[in-house]
Amino acid sequence: MADPASFGGGWIFEESLRPFCETVAEFSGYEFDDSDWQAVGNALPDTDVEKPDGWYDYPLSGRVPLTLLVADDPGTSVVFVRIMGNPDDRTRAQIEAALHIFSMYTVR
Repeated sequence: MADPASFGGGWIFEESLRPFCETVAEFSGYEFDDSDWQAVGNALPDTDVEKPDGWYDYPLSGRVPLTLLVADDPGTSVVFVRIMGNPDDRTRAQIEAALHIFSMYTVR
């Protein structure tokens, strides 16, 4: 197996971050709950997409191990996201489709 690769990068609307996290976790077989959201949500204000070390990474240790990376874009209503890991083709396609949907629509 290759080293984990970054994929699924882009931005989503900030108010859709929790549903996006829950969706990616579902695809990976990880149960994303309130404590997971608290960790990601509390870390977000200290991130900044413009800084090299401005990303927060959170492991999703499911059937398909992934790492979710998030970074705020200060002054806007969007959050940048990336995924690290080696998912199968189906999981990768699901996550990339979710990223596309969450970048076009707000989901609550």
